[in-house]
This record gives sequence, C-alpha cells and structure tokens, in this order.
Amino acid sequence: MTAARQTRTVRAIDGLKGVGALGIVVFHMSAALAYSPEFGFTAGWFGKYFLLLDLFFVLSGYGVALGYADTFRERVTARDYGRFLWGRFVRLYPLYLFVLLVLGAQEIVHLAAMTAGWYDPGHIPFQKPTANWWNYLTSLAMVQSWGFHNKLVWNIPAWYVSALICAYFVFPFLAWTAARLPVRYRAAAVIAVAGCATVALHIAFQARLFPGPNDMSPLRAVVEFGLGYGIALLKPGPAWRRWLQLPLVVVVFWGLHHGWRDWQILIAMTALLWALLDDVGVAAAFLGSRAMVWLGSISYGIFLVHQPILSWFDALGRSPLAPHLWILWSQHFSWNIALRFVVIVVAGWAAHRYVATPAQRWLQGTAGR
Repeated sequence: MTAARQTRTVRAIDGLKGVGALGIVVFHMSAALAYSPEFGFTAGWFGKYFLLLDLFFVLSGYGVALGYADTFRERVTARDYGRFLWGRFVRLYPLYLFVLLVLGAQEIVHLAAMTAGWYDPGHIPFQKPTANWWNYLTSLAMVQSWGFHNKLVWNIPAWYVSALICAYFVFPFLAWTAARLPVRYRAAAVIAVAGCATVALHIAFQARLFPGPNDMSPLRAVVEFGLGYGIALLKPGPAWRRWLQLPLVVVVFWGLHHGWRDWQILIAMTALLWALLDDVGVAAAFLGSRAMVWLGSISYGIFLVHQPILSWFDALGRSPLAPHLWILWSQHFSWNIALRFVVIVVAGWAAHRYVATPAQRWLQGTAGR
C-alpha cells in the first residue's frame, strides 16, 4: 500500500497550516511591526515569508493526493473529474466570494460617500490599478493570476487561490500519468520531475525572467502541487526522520531570515514536511497539539480575511480619529500589533464557522439532491 492510499490525518500537518497562515499574516504586517518601537529591530526580517505560500501549494498537493489519487488511478472520467472539481470549488469559493463581496461593498460605500460629498476616500472608487471593475470581474472568476493583469488585486493574497485552481484542473491527469509508472520508482520520479521544475522556476523568478504582470503563478502552483503529490506517494518511514524535525525547523527559520535563495528555503520546508509525516517527534507534538490543529482548521479563513483587516487598521491610523485612539499611538503600538493578531484570528474563526462551513454544507446538499 502506498502512502497515497492512506487517509489518516497527520495532525502535525494541520498545525503546520496554522503556523503558515500566521506567517503570511506576519509577512503582510511587516511594515507595522517595523513601525513599532519594540519590534523595530525586525525590519527586513520577513521578506521571504511569501515562500510560505509555496509551502501551501506543496501541502495542498499532499492532501489532495491522499484523498483522490486512487479515484484517477485507472482512468479519468468526466463524472469523477466533475465531482472532484465541484468538491474543490465547494471548499474554496464560498468564503473567497464572501470576502470579495465585502470589498466590493466597501468600494460602493466609498463611491456613494464621495458622490454625496460626505468625505474623500483618497482615491476614485473602482479606478485604482489594484481595485477596478476589470480585475474585480477576473477575481470573481478566480483568474486574476492567469496573466491578464497584475495578480495583486482586491484581496491581495487571493491570487494563491486563483493559481491553485490550475493545479486542481491538472491533478487528475497527473495522478493517472503517475499511475502508469513502475510502483518502485513512482514516488522518486514524480518528486524528481516536480522538484527540478520547482527549483528551475524559482531560479527564473529570482533572475527576473518573467517581467510584467505574468509571473507564471499557475505553473508555480502546478509544479509545487506535483511535489506534494510525490511526497504522498512515498512509503512510510524511516523512523529516524523524526530526529530531523528540530534541525530542519532551525534551517527553515535561518534560511527565511538570512537571505537564502528561494529554492533552497523551499527544499528545506519540503524536507520538514516529510519529517513530520509520522506524526511523532518534538516538532510534530507541538504542531499536533489541540490548539495548533484548531488554528490549522481555520487557516483558510485567516488567510482570506487578514489583508482586508490589516488595510482597515492602516486606514484607521490615517483617519481623523487617530490622535484620539491611544492604541494607534506609536508608544502603544505593540498593543496595536497584538490586537491585529487577535482580530484576524477571531475573524478567521468566525468566517470559517459562520460563512464557509454553512455554505459548504448547503452546496454539498444541493449537489446531492
């Protein structure tokens, strides 16, 4: 039995998702951290944290392989393909759409207020390069990262979801193709091909070979998703890999904060993922704790809501209310940072609990009927 046929949840991987989501929040909050007197020393520390999105591509490939590799082992039928894509859509789109609608409503309020002369939002609604009608429509269709324009629009981190959709389109055919390979070499072959493609792509990124709005995000998602799929094909063990967890945590942390090349950091993160798969070891015990698994369960909510919340905090700091709110003053900015984290986590939980989960149940029930 290959690892791709296992369905047991690795609790440490769930916890890793939670840590990764908070890391992305830190990446987008790095300017605020540097502004705080107590955290000013962190300036420039978090520039590589965007690579946590690459880790999420790998984690997605691993997770989907565990659940669906066998479905497409023999053939790819239209029925199974449609069911697979519908399942992915149900999981991703409701909360994605909700946040996008909130941002659209915000622009409508800005437009109405500006037209009525109540206040000046500081920009013309629906006419910013990062927030106009065209890229709102592409965002609704989840194609904003497909090269039509700069992918960083509206809910900025949502480009990841747009790119991930491409990996979902490709996955059934990847699974079918991999199943044609000899079992003995299947995992090694998939990891070698996807790993080499990933390294080559990141070298090309850093060499700036993809100028302009098209940075090949869909291809980035596909090859890293394939890397996660290859890891899922590996046999269990060896037992000694648990001892690699803490050294790899140190290596990943060091690489992220000391300017290692992107592909080197990604290799270290992928190795850490592999070391956690037995769900035993010091790092696995921490990541598999109840609190960390809970954080991982709401990681998608945290990921989608954090950028709008951070922008609202920043807008409040520029508003006329700023001089009157002590939590916005520089000498108290550490409390501001803490409040941001609390609000983001609570909002991520609420979005997961009251938006994503009910919508998923309704859509699944609709499909069943």
